[in-house]
Amino acid sequence: MTVAAGRLEVETPDHIVLRYDLAGAGNRGFAAVLDFAVASLIVFAALMLLSLVASETGDVLYILGGVEVIVTLVLIWSYFILLEWLWNGQTIGKRVYKLRVINEDGSPAQFTAVLIRNLMRLVDFLPALYGLGVLVIVLSPKSQRLGDLAAGTYVVRAPRPKVDWFSLRTVTPLGAGTTAETRRMPGEAQRLVREFVAREAELGPTERARVAAVIAAKLRPYTVEDQALNDIDLIHAIARSLRATAETRR
Repeated sequence: MTVAAGRLEVETPDHIVLRYDLAGAGNRGFAAVLDFAVASLIVFAALMLLSLVASETGDVLYILGGVEVIVTLVLIWSYFILLEWLWNGQTIGKRVYKLRVINEDGSPAQFTAVLIRNLMRLVDFLPALYGLGVLVIVLSPKSQRLGDLAAGTYVVRAPRPKVDWFSLRTVTPLGAGTTAETRRMPGEAQRLVREFVAREAELGPTERARVAAVIAAKLRPYTVEDQALNDIDLIHAIARSLRATAETRR
């Protein structure tokens, strides 16, 4: 893994390089403002409901203030933690501003990492309005706040994947063979397909089959039917589908 000129480069065990543009303090700040606005609406609705319930039992109104604080903290933390965990490293704000939280190996952040980076928000927020967090992002060569440093995560730009059919043109022509019907495929998976078909001619038969097996294992969950295709044929079929999609959009 290397970082140069605001770009994170991760080399997989199969020598495939994934490149990500690191997100700066600006877009991350806008995304955080939107997220806190959404979380505040959720908290407001929950507190209104709590007030209605408490108003029916006047003898517990004296504890409402303490309950409000607990509910607010739990809901705000739950908003960030659950969305980043279940939504592949994105919250509503991050999705709007095309950002994503990833691990050092380029995979979506797992629950433990998401939990750590969000529990550290309390420190990053100091003294107010993410003052410490923004300062650390600006000073960090990897654009990480304290939560990212503690969790080993990065926030990268994750624009909507665009298929570049020129990168699917290889020394070994794909021809007009089978295409593979796929579900919505993330940009990382599409990049693996492009990298393989662009470089497979440089690999020997054994290495080519080994790399194809690893990549195909990551692609099969996104295919509707692939039982009749071996690893290399599956990658080629998906590449043809991506090329066809790109040509349709031209």
